[in-house]
Amino acid sequence: MINCRFLGNACIELIGKKDHIIIDPVFLSPPREGIGRVFITHEHSDHINVNKLDEICEKYTENAEWLAIYGPKIVCDNFHFNILEVEPKTKVNLKDGIVEVFENECWKSEGCVAYLIEISGKRILHTADSSNFSNQLRAIKAEIDCCFVACFESNFNDYLDFIKKISPKLIIPYHFTNEKVDSARKFIEFFKKNGINTQYLKIGDQFEF
Repeated sequence: MINCRFLGNACIELIGKKDHIIIDPVFLSPPREGIGRVFITHEHSDHINVNKLDEICEKYTENAEWLAIYGPKIVCDNFHFNILEVEPKTKVNLKDGIVEVFENECWKSEGCVAYLIEISGKRILHTADSSNFSNQLRAIKAEIDCCFVACFESNFNDYLDFIKKISPKLIIPYHFTNEKVDSARKFIEFFKKNGINTQYLKIGDQFEF
């Protein structure tokens, strides 16, 4: 069983039996204590924030020296944290699963990646804020239990085309703030009209599966 939490912007937190990770730690709702790994998709300020990384080290990890932070080269080049570089096709072993890194295309980013996280027997796909999904992402054959997708209204048809390619069991809109919840609600309405299983999570919400 996994506890999956949406913390605002593109930040999600995954808590399994043995692993506790956070992706794109620009959270608006605080994470829980015990974080062991952090994954960053790209260099933009709504996906990585040094103050939030400091906060994780001070408040939300059992031992800051054991905290592992991963990101693509563009993140390693622009931030002074000890970040472990990953690139497409990299695989990171967890205690009870694995994280696969995929080529991704994000607006005005020089090296964005996506993460497919398999943890406690479930697969969760984090697509950063992409709407122009890479061929590598489109070719995923693994069964995906949950896919997080940005919710910019101008890109709804792009998201739909991608979702039809990979057929996840559930999609959840993210990459919004408290001031932008309408975009997520419109996303839900659009995808339900197209017969896609989707669920709305407000910032700070969680679900278990």
